[in-house]
Amino acid sequence: MGNLKFGVMLPIMIPSGPKPRSLYHALQYNYRNIDINLIKEVALETERLGYHSVWVSDHLSKYAVRERLECWTTMTWLATLTKRIRIGSMVLCNLYRHPALLAKMASTLDIISDGRLEFGIGAGWNEAECTARGIVWPDNPVRLRMMRETVEICKSLWTQETTNYDGKYYRLNGTYSEPKPLQKPYPPIMIGGSGERTTLRIVARHANKSNFGGPPNALRRRIDILKRHCKQVGRDFDSIKKTSNITVVIHETPEEYLEDMRRRWATDRSPGSFEAWLEKAEEIYIAGTPEDCVEQLQIYADLGVRLLVIRFGDIPNLDGLKLFAEEVAPRIRT
Repeated sequence: MGNLKFGVMLPIMIPSGPKPRSLYHALQYNYRNIDINLIKEVALETERLGYHSVWVSDHLSKYAVRERLECWTTMTWLATLTKRIRIGSMVLCNLYRHPALLAKMASTLDIISDGRLEFGIGAGWNEAECTARGIVWPDNPVRLRMMRETVEICKSLWTQETTNYDGKYYRLNGTYSEPKPLQKPYPPIMIGGSGERTTLRIVARHANKSNFGGPPNALRRRIDILKRHCKQVGRDFDSIKKTSNITVVIHETPEEYLEDMRRRWATDRSPGSFEAWLEKAEEIYIAGTPEDCVEQLQIYADLGVRLLVIRFGDIPNLDGLKLFAEEVAPRIRT
């Protein structure tokens, strides 16, 4: 698929709640039940079509989500189903797992998958998921420092014979962790989050990949800020791959596209006209015909984004997945 790679978010969660559903749910979820066979089908078809990676979110529950599979267990299952495609977490919540255990889990999965793990991690943002389960919820600066310590610990456990670490939040004393990951020196670390002062500074020091969403103007600003952080810490800015998340609703013709969008609007009826709803949707998401999608995505490529992780809005139908791979991905210039 060229220098710009594409990953696919798998359908591991089911939205719920009263209608009208949010625009987010109306465009991203076109299925009503968790279906293990569907997840398997999407993963295998994604691999067959030559996509770079499949991705699994790491949440326990949140408002308007009725069901959700656990991230790490699902990734392990995917490693046994697939042969070539990379498998990533988008992104792990640092608060859920102690870093010494997390490093062991990651090295094990990297070995099981024959070196295909993408290690995505973030500080966590959903307070209710933690407090409902008795997980301590620190304030944002503390969560970010905890994540930084976790990444430092994982790097050490993945590369050193033993690890001694005396952090503010985690302490390790002569910790031994074998076997090491198959990828050397370790699986690529993606840090997710859009915090411009602290998160992006952690990215500059520790990440192989950055991940932040938002429209192109926001991405442009964050990329510029990351470049400044890299200069301050002496990091090669180009050594960090820039990634982002998008939702795609794609159809062969304008008529098919508008029919689908009108159906979504009617099913998930929001206040106001269809025209106003559609305008808002097209400001946020990649939508339309293959030609429309190429034009919209070229902006991301021109900004230097090199991995786009897609949630296809027509799943369980796989036509969009195939149409994108055949008619959009090969036509974007980098």
